[in-house]
Amino acid sequence: MKTSGDDSAKLAKILMGEFAEQTGLRGSKEADQDRYLWTDAFAVHNFLALASYFDDQRCKELARQLIESVHYTLGRFSPDDSRSGWISSLPEKEGQQHPTVNGLRIGKSQPERKESEPFDSNKEWDRDGQYYHYHTRWIHALLQAADYLGNQEYIKHAAELSLAGRHFLNQEGNQQQLYWKMSIDLTYPLVPSMGAHDPLDGYLTALECKMMASDKRDFTEYLENLEAICKGKNWKTTDPLGLGGLLLNTVRSAELESHTDLPESVHPQKLYRDALNGLDAFVSQAGLASSAKFRLAFRECGLSLGLRVIESYRGKLTKNRADAELLDEYLNLADDIENFWSERQNREYTAYRNHQNINHVSLAASLLARTAPAFFSRPYLNK
Repeated sequence: MKTSGDDSAKLAKILMGEFAEQTGLRGSKEADQDRYLWTDAFAVHNFLALASYFDDQRCKELARQLIESVHYTLGRFSPDDSRSGWISSLPEKEGQQHPTVNGLRIGKSQPERKESEPFDSNKEWDRDGQYYHYHTRWIHALLQAADYLGNQEYIKHAAELSLAGRHFLNQEGNQQQLYWKMSIDLTYPLVPSMGAHDPLDGYLTALECKMMASDKRDFTEYLENLEAICKGKNWKTTDPLGLGGLLLNTVRSAELESHTDLPESVHPQKLYRDALNGLDAFVSQAGLASSAKFRLAFRECGLSLGLRVIESYRGKLTKNRADAELLDEYLNLADDIENFWSERQNREYTAYRNHQNINHVSLAASLLARTAPAFFSRPYLNK
């Protein structure tokens, strides 16, 4: 059973090395790149954490390479698409300078559904397009990289990607909503429903970009729209990945609260309360299955990552008048999840191997958050 932070970091480095090999990151050919926005976002955090922990310049370089590869690959139409070039339709040189201005593709294997095609919920999972919540994950990674690598261009790219989220806004009766999935060129919805935490992710992300962008881009109307969508929402969930994200957002909200006033709907006390309610329901109703055959590592490791990060910010919770001791009864979940998936035999099951890249990256993130939680939150706001 692994308990040492050093052992955890060593395993994380092995997992990320396998990820780099499997996705072509260590190769020289663009055609060999297997990019997927959600997984790559957490991979950036991991490489930065590894670079810091081991003082490893190669990991720092892998983070830079990954960002460049994601922008060039997912900021452009797929080679299998009848269209070519940047999805922003900008000329080549200008597109290189603004790779995120019209969003980034998901990186799924199948082409997107044409607007004239009927919706098929089963096929849609494998089809390309743009996910709003993948945007927010990549923005988090860019802002973290901007801080650690000292590259202000990443902040510009993050701000432009955040504002591309305005295309997801839509009116449902008298209420604003967000489309969950849009076409690659952001001209029509592919899945019209809204993700449970999308407006929360979007609001906190846009606020961070506004605070960090030196060119004073206008986020006012976008933030007002997102605040209106967030109003009155209950963020409770029993989904482990969603719970992990909510815990991470609680930390982000607590950091933002130190610098600006937040609406009640995204206040750290509310997010913390809703997260605890969700954790209580998860433990009592769902819990963790016994066999790796029936478990999804990346969803569970999303929860353990959130628990690791929020545990390290207990002082911030207390400062925001939240009872940090209420976390104690749930922290063993992080140990259970990490110990289970750190056992090699549990990573040999088909259920794990079918999603190996995202599982490797998610497990590595949780392990690294034991000793480097700042790389999964927002340390730059305190500078």
